[in-house]
Amino acid sequence: MADKKIIWSTRASKELRHILEYFNQRNESTRYSLKLLNDIENLTRSLSKNESIGRLTSNKFTRVIPMKIYLIFYEINLGNIEIVSFWDNRQDKNTENTNYGY
Repeated sequence: MADKKIIWSTRASKELRHILEYFNQRNESTRYSLKLLNDIENLTRSLSKNESIGRLTSNKFTRVIPMKIYLIFYEINLGNIEIVSFWDNRQDKNTENTNYGY
């Protein structure tokens, strides 16, 4: 089976960018952000080879993979894997209005 293409939604990209910017400013260094990006790359490489590694959420078409203090929500669309949200578990879940059912 061929590896599936990973696509980041605008929302997920924005969420990740905010997290990276926060840590760059807080730590006055990109060290943690680069490590986080490396971890994400390794996880998405595995995901592209096996789309079912995440567990189904309550809406039955979105899957989630825990990664340390983060959750990566994704959906399989037209043969691609779309990352729909990159969630920091330390956030207040009421700060964003989500329609994903997770």
